Amino acid sequence: MFIISKIIGFFLHPFVWVVLLLIASWISKNPARKKTLLKLTIFIFIFFSNSYIPKNIWYHYQWPYNEMKPGEKYTAGILLGGFVSYDEVKNQSFFNQRSDRFIQAARLYKQGYISKIIMTGGNALFIKNRAYNEADFVVKNLVDLGIPATDIFTERKAKNTIENSIFSGRILDSAHVPAPYVLITSAVHMPRAVKIFNRTGIRVRPYPCDFQVLASDTRFTWQSILPSSAAFEMWNILFREFVGTISLRFTQR
Repeated sequence: MFIISKIIGFFLHPFVWVVLLLIASWISKNPARKKTLLKLTIFIFIFFSNSYIPKNIWYHYQWPYNEMKPGEKYTAGILLGGFVSYDEVKNQSFFNQRSDRFIQAARLYKQGYISKIIMTGGNALFIKNRAYNEADFVVKNLVDLGIPATDIFTERKAKNTIENSIFSGRILDSAHVPAPYVLITSAVHMPRAVKIFNRTGIRVRPYPCDFQVLASDTRFTWQSILPSSAAFEMWNILFREFVGTISLRFTQR
C-alpha cells in the first residue's frame, strides 16, 4: 500500500503530465493529434505554473490558525512526522521546510499546554539505510532542548497518516494516557489528518502550523502572471491531500 501511494503521488504531479504529453506528442505519427497534444501541453504548463491559483486554493483549504488560549491544558501532543530529510551521502538527517511542526510541539510543551509528546513517524523514504528513522532523530532533538525523555513517547513504524493514527492510538491505550489530545501538523495537511484521527476514534484539538501561504500571498500582483516552478509542487501537494481525503470514503474503517 505504501509503494502504491507513492506511485499515485508521482502521477499527481502536473509537471509529470507535461512531460508525458510531450513524449506522447513526440511519438505520435498523426499530425493533427500531435498538434492537439502540443496545445494541451502548453495549456497545462501555463495553467499549473501560475502560482496565484494554487496559493488561493491552498489558503482557503488549509486549517485556520488556532492559537492556544490561556488555561488550555492537554495530556499529550501528537506530533506527525514528515519534517526531516535524510542525506544518504553524508548519512545525516536534517530538519526540512516543514520543521515548524517540531518548533511548535516543543513550544507547546515548554509553555505547559501539553504534558507529553507522542512523536510518530518512521522511515517513509526510499533510502538504502534501513537504520534511518525519523522519530529517533526528532526525539533526540527534543531531549537536547531539555524535554525529559520520560515525557516523550516514540512511535517508529508509521509511514503515512493512517498508520500515524493507528500506532499513536495503541501507545495512548497501552500507556493509559487519557484525553484530551492535541494534533500537531502542517496547516494544509490538518483537514485530512483530523478526519483520519477521528476515524480511528481519537478526538483531537487541531493545532496547525507550517503556514506556507499567508493572506498577503493571495493578493494578485504583477508577479502572479509569472511562471513558477514552485506552483507545480503546490498543486502536487494539494492533489495528494484531495485524493487522500476522497480515498477515505472507500477504505475500511
